[in-house]
Amino acid sequence: MADDLYKGEIDGFPIDYETIEDSFEKAIAKYEYPYRDGADLEDMGQKAHVIKIRCYFFNETYLDHIELINLLEENKPAELIHPKYGLIKGSIESMIVRHDERELTAEVDITFVENLRGYTEPEAYYDVQEATEEAYQQGQDELMDEYANDVIDALGIEAYDILGKELDSTKGVLEQFNNISLKARDYIKQVDTYVRTLEGTLTEIANPANSLIATINYGVNLPGRVIGAIARTIERYAILYDSLRTAPTRFLSSLKTGLLVLEHSTDKFSKHTKIASAQRHALETAYFYKSDEAIRVKVKRAGLQRSFDVLGAYIKPGNPGQVMTINELELTLGDVRTSLQESIDVSRQMESLKTMALTLLTTVNTIKLEREKIITVSVDNELPLHILCLQYGLPYNDAERIMSINNIKNPNFTRGEINIYAG
Repeated sequence: MADDLYKGEIDGFPIDYETIEDSFEKAIAKYEYPYRDGADLEDMGQKAHVIKIRCYFFNETYLDHIELINLLEENKPAELIHPKYGLIKGSIESMIVRHDERELTAEVDITFVENLRGYTEPEAYYDVQEATEEAYQQGQDELMDEYANDVIDALGIEAYDILGKELDSTKGVLEQFNNISLKARDYIKQVDTYVRTLEGTLTEIANPANSLIATINYGVNLPGRVIGAIARTIERYAILYDSLRTAPTRFLSSLKTGLLVLEHSTDKFSKHTKIASAQRHALETAYFYKSDEAIRVKVKRAGLQRSFDVLGAYIKPGNPGQVMTINELELTLGDVRTSLQESIDVSRQMESLKTMALTLLTTVNTIKLEREKIITVSVDNELPLHILCLQYGLPYNDAERIMSINNIKNPNFTRGEINIYAG
């Protein structure tokens, strides 16, 4: 069941759901006359678009269904992310809850009524992490093909026998080739040195057994041995900088610098190291964008939560994390697209590199679309950012979101031109 669920939102609240039905009805006026068969029909337009969905909450998300029910207390329009039609604005008409505390499972059936609308167009929504991982896996196959073509260019017809040989991963590359020309032996010797260098780099760091790399089948031939070694080494470089993951810009910059040093040390095989490094750079960037998207949703939800319970006790807000600012998004996007473009320049036929670049660009542009809901206000006298939020009818919890779209050094002394979200 879980594999068939859509990832969506209602007013920024993340849900796993399936669509039960979409109801499209027309208001037809029927005029019937005595002694006459049939009726005159008059089309009065469409009735309200009714959407029925079923949300699932289980295990660690079980208690979240209570927060979903609390959305009914808000007397304002709601927003639903539909898997086929995109963003739909309307209202929640009803909720039906079925839950089993023993199984820690809850099902919530929601009837959502769309507000006035026009022509419906399908809209594609994709997960930046999922799309980039798919392109990364495709890119590994393309990189193995790229390397095989380079072997053919270097050795000619003899390369086909070399590429078709099955290799033992527990042995060195050179020792497994006999009866080859001196030219081929010299080339394989360089490959053997390259692979041994990669496999001996950062050996104190273990490659995770459940990582994306572990799911890719590199095969048992020479291209698989070489590209697999590159991918695993670069993965270890990413793990090396794990302590910097709380600062995405710094992590990605350090990773890029480390991989650049690796690329320059690989001499004749720097092309393949460059491409593999750009692929990993894009993958890590997608992970940060996915995480940032989740934090943005939590921060937005935090702004809708009460600060005091019914007894007047203060409810300490959770810490959803720090969202990436627009400057950080643009900086990381520029860096990764530069890496991808440099790789495209040396391998134009690798479509996965272009797919990664487009995916990351689309993600950042989607985030920046919220700028349409942003207005600029002028603050002449210094005041706390929380007070500014209250002045413009925003919950003070929105201060974190406003910080992410401004360059405010001290939120207690806000002054000048400030961007805020339109209420």
